[in-house]
Amino acid sequence: MSDNFNKNRLAKNTILLYVRMLFTMWLNLYTTRLTLANLGVEDMGIYGVVGSIVSMFAVFSGGMGNAVQRFLTYEIGRDNGDPNKVFCSCLNVIFLLSGIIFILLEVGGLWFLHTKINIPAESMDAAQWVFQISVLTCIVNLISIPYNSTIVAHEKMSAFAYISIFEVIMKLLIVYSLYVSPFDKLKSYVVLLLVLS
Repeated sequence: MSDNFNKNRLAKNTILLYVRMLFTMWLNLYTTRLTLANLGVEDMGIYGVVGSIVSMFAVFSGGMGNAVQRFLTYEIGRDNGDPNKVFCSCLNVIFLLSGIIFILLEVGGLWFLHTKINIPAESMDAAQWVFQISVLTCIVNLISIPYNSTIVAHEKMSAFAYISIFEVIMKLLIVYSLYVSPFDKLKSYVVLLLVLS
């Protein structure tokens, strides 16, 4: 019975992840097109360039997510394992890493933004907004790593798939809300993405 249960769970998880991947991929392509149409070439370029400074440090999230997931999975599989202790330890390490990345981004990223990137003077205010909000979004995403890894380690792929689908639907709604936003579209976009994170 256990073998049949594992096969059914594996099949269900696989189907859910494929549906999630196809749906999110299609919706992300559509959302990107709408985002470009809403923000315009200049604002989308500022978002892409300034956001890429922060994205360099977001590379850690993939590796950290895999490491935390591996530690949690190992601890769950042990007979006398304590996954709560591992989770708390991983969360403490992530908080420390988030603090270091925050300091590096605020010092080095702002220097790079003001000295090396060629941004029109009238767009510098929006670029600073994008940078600061992107830094906060990066920190929030780093802190969410242990929580996401816990979902995957417990093989709750349905929750993982539903959260991902909810996230891309909300991004689409954020882009649609830019059509009626009375505020600066670029600033509104990054603030709403932070709220979604």
